Amino acid sequence: MKRILPFALAAALLLAGCDKETTLHSGLEEQQANLVMAALLDAGISCHKEPGAEGTWNVLCTEQKFAAAVNLLERQGLPRRAHQGIGEVFKKTGMISSPSEERIRFMDALAQDLAKTISMIDGVVDARVHVVLPENDPFARNALPSSAAVAIRARWDSDIADLVPSVKGLVKNAIEGLAYDKIQVTIFKDTPPLK
Repeated sequence: MKRILPFALAAALLLAGCDKETTLHSGLEEQQANLVMAALLDAGISCHKEPGAEGTWNVLCTEQKFAAAVNLLERQGLPRRAHQGIGEVFKKTGMISSPSEERIRFMDALAQDLAKTISMIDGVVDARVHVVLPENDPFARNALPSSAAVAIRARWDSDIADLVPSVKGLVKNAIEGLAYDKIQVTIFKDTPPLK
């Protein structure tokens, strides 16, 4: 019995060394860190979070589960991409901005705000919105119409095709002068997880 004890102790130390932790994601807002942890824990992957730099959080897991964790989070679109709002995009870096710079910032901010709203729909992993607002001459006879393209990355098991008219309505009402038929919504589904 006394001879078995050292071997059992050595085996326990060896196994403890196999559970070395590695950082899975760093610099996350607490909500994103919690969403990442919830997805991992639901899948039976042990993890925890630690405070990071400047009020951010790091999520750690064991090296043995690292690949499974990365694949799972990629399929679920976590952590979600940070979207800048209108206030962040319109920050001026110089004294004076040209009208073209202001217009580009406005279109980008509008697209990001719409993408952020669409990304919150249940079943949507991520969304991108591209807005085209032509710079029309107010005295021209033939004005070019505004248009928008929406790309939605959906979970493999979600059915959001019925929401396309609602998404188009949301985009139409958010962009002044945009016609419903000038909005294209495309849905891309994630591949199902491997069994």
